[in-house]
Amino acid sequence: MILLFSNVPIVVPVGIALLLASIYKCLIYPAFLSPLSKIPNIHPVAAITSLWMLWIRFRNVENDTVFQAHKKHGPVIRLGPNEVSVNCVDDGIKTIYGKGFEKTPYYSFFANFNVSNMFSSLESRPHAIKKKRIANIYSKSYLQNSPDIAVITAALLMDRLLPLLSRYAKTGEAFDVMPIHQASAMDSATAYFFGLESATNFLLDENSRLHWLKVYLRSRPRDYMFYLQELPMLTRWLANIGFHLVPRSREKYNDMVDAWCLKMCDGAEKTLSCGCTTEIVPGNNPVVYRQLKTITSKEGLASDAKVTLNCFKSEGSTGPTAVPDLRNIRSPQQLEVASELLDHIVAAHETFGTTLTYIFWELSRHPEMQQRLRCETLSLGQYFLFPQVSQNRIGELPDAKSIDEQPVLHAIVMETLRLHPAVPGGQPRHTPPEGYIKLGKHSDIPGGVRVGAYAWNLHKNPDVFPDPLGWHPERWMPREESRPWQGTDKKERWFWAFGSGARMCIGSNFAMQMMKYIVAATYVNFETSIVDDEGIEQADGFIAGPKSDKLILSIRPAHRSSLNSVAQ
Repeated sequence: MILLFSNVPIVVPVGIALLLASIYKCLIYPAFLSPLSKIPNIHPVAAITSLWMLWIRFRNVENDTVFQAHKKHGPVIRLGPNEVSVNCVDDGIKTIYGKGFEKTPYYSFFANFNVSNMFSSLESRPHAIKKKRIANIYSKSYLQNSPDIAVITAALLMDRLLPLLSRYAKTGEAFDVMPIHQASAMDSATAYFFGLESATNFLLDENSRLHWLKVYLRSRPRDYMFYLQELPMLTRWLANIGFHLVPRSREKYNDMVDAWCLKMCDGAEKTLSCGCTTEIVPGNNPVVYRQLKTITSKEGLASDAKVTLNCFKSEGSTGPTAVPDLRNIRSPQQLEVASELLDHIVAAHETFGTTLTYIFWELSRHPEMQQRLRCETLSLGQYFLFPQVSQNRIGELPDAKSIDEQPVLHAIVMETLRLHPAVPGGQPRHTPPEGYIKLGKHSDIPGGVRVGAYAWNLHKNPDVFPDPLGWHPERWMPREESRPWQGTDKKERWFWAFGSGARMCIGSNFAMQMMKYIVAATYVNFETSIVDDEGIEQADGFIAGPKSDKLILSIRPAHRSSLNSVAQ
């Protein structure tokens, strides 16, 4: 035997050994011996390669593909050699979104100014530090009793939104409601962050709104987000050698968004400086900016300007960036605060507007629910009636606690969030290094596995939500009315529009409060109907709205005779 191989170069047996080792590692072990091999595969090749799932994500059909696989294979499925999706609460989202499961690099994209924020923090400890800074000013009790929120809400409704809708009602002109809802989201959020004087006024300033939307969409081009989130290292490496998977112009527009945020931060800082000599009136107080600055100062974050931002320059350019607000040298503290605030702005724009659009679509399809909502709101008193109360705005708004407790309004918002979650996509985590995690009936999931769940799937469980594809607000209403729509488990356990655990959306209370005010104020004054809802179907993706990005409605005043009779 020794003589037989004596003339064979050493490279041959080494090559054979490496080939066999590769076959074992890449084929035999993941397909037959890995603890994950017992989990049903989303596709026959999923056990040995992630390429099929990458192709699904590239085509932007991930949510529905995973949903159909869960329907076929059950609550735990394998998406790739080292990736699992769950669609259950116990031994599912309660486990993954509890302690020990860190975020994957997928979230690094959401950092701003090259500074991590709460959402982009991959590890739990940095996230906890950032969350603690502002958790109290996003609590329900704080928001419901905030004089700043009261003034902001009155200004948004009585000075901006209702006058705008009233003009459409008078002319009978059909209009696209989605940009109006996006404007409402931006105006209310930036007012709370920076104060009314430094915030946007997109509801009344259409040119600024359209310019912002153009810049924002080009800074985060949907057709290229796959490369930025799923293949960031490859995308950067190719760009370094001159091959750009993502248009280079994205960097310019991203700079413009950054500069826009910094400009509002500077405005908030100016307000605080003036507040040293004169009292800041409610509404102009930059609540979130102020708290972030105060806490980061106590933490000792450097406030001396020493950071020069690396801005986009067109080819051949040797001069400074064309965006003036980025030329200034900034401090680490300024960029820490700005990164957090820009993340909150983006979240408000992407989610708040989408949910309101779907609420208005569903109500426009169900005029009987419009009437129920109108009657319920008027039972609180003569609130919101435009233009009668516009001169005494704050005193004529119902308090936030009363609005929050209205059962029909609450049911409408909750059912819309269930059926049309603004963040329907997967929220990946890594299993802890020690492994031996139980997901569903599988109790030996190793460490380092990418795992996650989808609101898109959780909200469509027919055992919990009978007729899951139908819009039935009654399922969230109290007592007998909800009985036909109750499933085998508590629906609240499966409701995941804002996530769960320590990383649950910090702005959920703010969003719910503002949305309820907007919906109540609109439908106590007006009736809406659909003119064109082509493309209203929800797109796929991590964050997703209507495929067409539009909803054309007509609006008319609600019948005053019925309003008065109900109010009496």
